[in-house]
Amino acid sequence: MTDRFRLTRRTFAAAAMATPALFGTKAARANEVLTMWTFLSPTGTTPRDRALKLIIDRFEAQNPTIRIRVESQVWSTLAERFVMAHRAGNAPDIGWVNGENMGLLVNAGVAADLGPLVTDKWSSALKQDIVLPAANEWLKQGGRQHALPIMALSIVLFSRRDLFREAGIDPASVKTWDDFARAAARMQRTEGSRVERWGTGLPLSTDRTTMSFAANALMGSQGGRLFGDRCAPLLANEHGARAVEMEADLVRRHRVASPESFAHTLDDVIEQFIGGRVAMASSGNGRFGNVVDRAPWGASELMIMPWPSFDAAKPGPQYMSGWFAAISRNSRRQEAAARFVDYMCGPEAMEYWTEPGGLVPLFRSVAEKPQFREAKYDSLRGLASMWAESEVWLPADCNVARTFTDLNRATQRVVLGNVPALQALREAEAATRARQ
Repeated sequence: MTDRFRLTRRTFAAAAMATPALFGTKAARANEVLTMWTFLSPTGTTPRDRALKLIIDRFEAQNPTIRIRVESQVWSTLAERFVMAHRAGNAPDIGWVNGENMGLLVNAGVAADLGPLVTDKWSSALKQDIVLPAANEWLKQGGRQHALPIMALSIVLFSRRDLFREAGIDPASVKTWDDFARAAARMQRTEGSRVERWGTGLPLSTDRTTMSFAANALMGSQGGRLFGDRCAPLLANEHGARAVEMEADLVRRHRVASPESFAHTLDDVIEQFIGGRVAMASSGNGRFGNVVDRAPWGASELMIMPWPSFDAAKPGPQYMSGWFAAISRNSRRQEAAARFVDYMCGPEAMEYWTEPGGLVPLFRSVAEKPQFREAKYDSLRGLASMWAESEVWLPADCNVARTFTDLNRATQRVVLGNVPALQALREAEAATRARQ
C-alpha cells in the first residue's frame, strides 16, 4: 500500500472526530426522535392523514436532526391513554387531546407548560393573525398553557342540497327543531315497510360519544352552558327535559331516526350519511374532507346547516372543540417537541390542514390566500361565519365527554325504559357530578 492511501491510527481518529463537523449534527443527535400519539396516520388516505404526512415531511426537511414517529391510537381514548401512560412513565413526547377530554388533561397535570416553550415567543403579528384567540385562552388554566390547537372543530349538521331540492324545502326555512323534524320526514324514503333512507342519523351510543342533538338544544336554552360553578352540571331542569324529549321524539313519535340509533356512534352515523342511508347527520366538521372525497352522490351537494333551536330568532350553538397538542411534562425532548408543536399548530402547517385536510383555516393570513377563496371552500367559510355568530366553549376543566355520555343514556332511558325525562336527567346529573 502506498503512503498516498495509508491511513494511520492518528489520521483515522482525526477523521472520525471531524465527521460531525463535515456532515452536520444529525449523526451526533440521532436520538432526536419524537413519539407522537394521534388518531391520524401519515400512511393513511383520508384528507387529514395526507395533511399530517405533508406537515411531518416539511418539518423534517426543515429540521434534519429531528424525526417524528407517529403511533396511531383510537381517538375516543387518546386522552385517557396519554394520562395513564404518563403515570406509568412511558408517555409519548406529544399527545393529541380532544376538547371533550381536556378536563382530564388539565386536572391530571401531566402536560408541560407551553407558555415558556412556545407561546411566549410568538410575535405580536402572529398573535393578531389568529382567527380564534378564544381557543388559545381556553387552554390556559392555572396560569399554564396546557396545549395548543391543531384544528378547531365544532359538531356540525351535515345535509344534502339535492335532497332538500327533491323535497321542495328551502334549507334556510329550517330554524326550529319542529322544522327539522318536518324536513327529516319529507326527506325520508320508504319502500314498503322498509326504510331505505332515514330522515336523520342520531349517534346515541354511550361509546365514543360527543355532542348530541339534546345537548345542543340544552346548551341553546341555557346561554351556551352545561355547567355552573365548579363544574356543577345543569341538566335536570325544564330545559333539559324539553331537549331530551325532543331528541326522543325523533325516534318514537316522528320516527325519522332509526330505533337502532342507541347503538350508533358518531363514526357509524357519518358512514350512513356518506352511503345515503340517512339524509342529515351530525359530525365534527373535520370529516368534511372525508365526506367530499367519498360521497357517491356528489361533493357539491354537501351542505353544513346552522343548528335548529327552540327559538327561531337565533340558531343553536356551535359547540367548539377540536384536537389539541400537549407535550408530556416528563418528556426529555421538550425543546424539540415544542419546535414541532409550534410548527404543526402554525400558519404554514395550517395550509396543509386546509388543503388537503379540509379544515377551517385558523389564521387570517391563510384564509385570505387566493387558493382558499375558491367556491369549493364556501362551506368552510360559511362555518367560520357560524362560529363567529354562535361559538360556545365549555369549561376546559370540566369532564365534558362523560357528560355527553350521561345525556345519551338519559335519552335511552326515556325511549327504551319509559322513564320520565326529568328522572332520567337526575340520574345523568348525579353521574356527571360524581366524575367532576
